[in-house]
Amino acid sequence: MERINWMKIKRKLKYSLLRLFRLKGSPHQIAAGMTIGFLPNWFPTFGLGPVLSVALARLIKANLFAAVFGGLIGTLIWPFLFLLNYKVGSLLLSQRPKIDEIKEVDYIEALNHTVDGFENFRNGGYMFLMGAAVNILVSSIVIYIAVYWIFKRYRVGLLNKVRFNDKRM
Repeated sequence: MERINWMKIKRKLKYSLLRLFRLKGSPHQIAAGMTIGFLPNWFPTFGLGPVLSVALARLIKANLFAAVFGGLIGTLIWPFLFLLNYKVGSLLLSQRPKIDEIKEVDYIEALNHTVDGFENFRNGGYMFLMGAAVNILVSSIVIYIAVYWIFKRYRVGLLNKVRFNDKRM
């Protein structure tokens, strides 16, 4: 088994965050991009999530790089997102969830449940879709407010700090 190089991952994450803070655009455009980019990850999209993120970002005139970044974050945690869809949907419908643990989450099964949810309102698919709808609403509000606030409050100071450190080297 290959050993994970945490320093390399940490460096890449810092670089990506620095690129994100250096983006041109208002805090609104960047927050909207991150929010809209994260949205497709609540559904099984078979790799089309980043394409959908960019298309949706263009549609609402949000920042494209922020949308891709938001989409990539969601791509890394999709099993958790799908499990959350089942859990929230089961709470809303007062039914037992089809999936109880993250190791039970299956991409193909989630796709089948999504399609079935549109056809039959009394199965696991409807539970998945109801959970996804609520999760999208809540996560969109939280992501937008958090990213907007971070960019509004910390962007200039952080970039000035990075510039100052660059000049000292």
